Amino acid sequence: MNEELSEQETRSFTSWKLDILDAMSCDPNVDPIDFRVAFRVMQHVNARTRDAHPSLERIAAQLGVHRDTVMRSIKRLCSLEGGRHWISRSRRSRIEAYFYTFTTDRLTAVLDGKIDREERARDLSVEKKRRRFEVATSQRREVASVHTPEVANVHVHDVAGEQPKHLTKNYLNRTPDYLSYEKEGNPYARARDGY
Repeated sequence: MNEELSEQETRSFTSWKLDILDAMSCDPNVDPIDFRVAFRVMQHVNARTRDAHPSLERIAAQLGVHRDTVMRSIKRLCSLEGGRHWISRSRRSRIEAYFYTFTTDRLTAVLDGKIDREERARDLSVEKKRRRFEVATSQRREVASVHTPEVANVHVHDVAGEQPKHLTKNYLNRTPDYLSYEKEGNPYARARDGY
């Protein structure tokens, strides 16, 4: 019984595991701790028989939780109530460990639900975009008109010739005080006129 799996059997087993884990991760009825427990059990599944028999203590040690937490999670995953039935368990006697087998009864329904939720989310997104577009087209914003280049013409020099409206006197045409002295007493005037 130690013969190796063929490449095709290995691919099939890996695909089976990933399909179950994918569906369980999208199942809204599966609690996060239940998914973690199921994932750890899945790591112990035999590729040929597709069952596992890890002890509760081993799973608890791997997850860093109490044994009772693992036991409650497995009970929920084995329960037919509440839509969580992902694992079946059995044992030959009360002193032997449980054998766990993953069920695929809910696989198609959960994956279909995932696709439906994706489509609803996409439709909702499209609807929101459509509503925003309708609001934007029905309530157009006023945009400032584009001015001709003459408004910003920097080559016009007669802007400073007008008196500013906030000043009572126009100081632009007045000669500065330091230039109004007599030429003899004013060094600025002498320098300007060449004396």
